[in-house]
Amino acid sequence: MKHIGLGILLLTAALLTACEEKPYKPPVPKAEPDKSAVKLFEPQREALDKAKGVEKTIEQAGRNREEAVEKAGR
Repeated sequence: MKHIGLGILLLTAALLTACEEKPYKPPVPKAEPDKSAVKLFEPQREALDKAKGVEKTIEQAGRNREEAVEKAGR
């Protein structure tokens, strides 16, 4: 009977020490940002900027055409 009690005691002690919380170590940030991440979407950004420029040009051409129609209609 002593051996069973001792076994349960040792098993309990082993489980309690295994379940102890470890101190939290926060992740260490990198010193420099990764330059490949910065360039990752660069072609898409350039295409978007170009498309916005084209949109402005088309809107301006539409306004010019409307003004010309109004002047011609007078």
